[in-house]
Amino acid sequence: MRRMCVAIALAAGPVLVFTGCGKEHSKTTVGPSAASVSPGAYILGARAVPITAAELDKISKGAKPYRLALIVKTRNNPFFEPMIRAFEQEARLLGCEAEVQAPAQETDKEQQFAMLQAVAARGADAILLTPADSRAILPAIKQVHDKGVLLVNLDNRVDRGAALSIDADIDGYVGADNQRGGELAGKKMVELLRGKGKVAILEGIRGADNAEARRRGFENAVKDKLDVAARDSAEWDTQKAYSKFQSILAANKDLAGLFCANDKMALGAVKAIKEAGQIGKIKVIGYDNIPDVQPLLKSGQLAATIEQHPDLMGKYGVRMAVGLLNGTLKSGREHLVGLEVITASP
Repeated sequence: MRRMCVAIALAAGPVLVFTGCGKEHSKTTVGPSAASVSPGAYILGARAVPITAAELDKISKGAKPYRLALIVKTRNNPFFEPMIRAFEQEARLLGCEAEVQAPAQETDKEQQFAMLQAVAARGADAILLTPADSRAILPAIKQVHDKGVLLVNLDNRVDRGAALSIDADIDGYVGADNQRGGELAGKKMVELLRGKGKVAILEGIRGADNAEARRRGFENAVKDKLDVAARDSAEWDTQKAYSKFQSILAANKDLAGLFCANDKMALGAVKAIKEAGQIGKIKVIGYDNIPDVQPLLKSGQLAATIEQHPDLMGKYGVRMAVGLLNGTLKSGREHLVGLEVITASP
């Protein structure tokens, strides 16, 4: 089977169409406009000022060998590997030193907070952070920023209201519109089920901005079309998703669809579906397009997943940090990468 990528617009804007992109994929890309701003956008207490990839690509080499650190949620999730590789590559290209830190698990919030403080104490010029928690990490962010360390938020947003309440400044944001990603998953589910049936949701860590936004987007898209019969949090974890979905299946014999807020949870859910003898009866949509789900897409066990380009988050996070350190960018910029619905073509 060939895979087909279909990207949906984040906002009205220029349209670039690519077809026949190699023997394995075809792709239609509709990118966000230069003026698009997500509903929850914020930096320094105001709406973020969008910045395009073209503008970021013009950022010149660092005025000195800046020390940059990337702190991700975990290296146990393959989603972060393209981000890390792109971060390291772009840092070298711009003459910067690069350091990567990560807790063992995405739920190791306290360890990530300690890493943030330790990296700042070692003299980093800028830290790029994918926070494990959108609120609890804010005191650590404030401590780091009060020391004069620049901080760029990647992927999962920190909570706007809570950040403002303690004056925890963020200098920039690079990521995706997670609510829009959830909406794309919901619209695809409605299409697959032809607007009729019961569905379930496996959420990420509750309270994390990206988890809440994906769930909210999915629910908005299926409202008045599909019946959300069950939802639970599996905290991004494969084994937890396997166990949680076994329980959901036992209580809901007529489920037609499942949205998993990341692909690691989709792996666990598909295992539970297979063991229950319901492969082909439940449409599963994941999120992240990690390598481990490619065989499931090809076999049809996974109907679709959402690609959000972590490599571009890593690349443009570095460029934003260097621009801020060079003084060619002001704080308060936001860059949103494109989203794509990835499916297996017939």
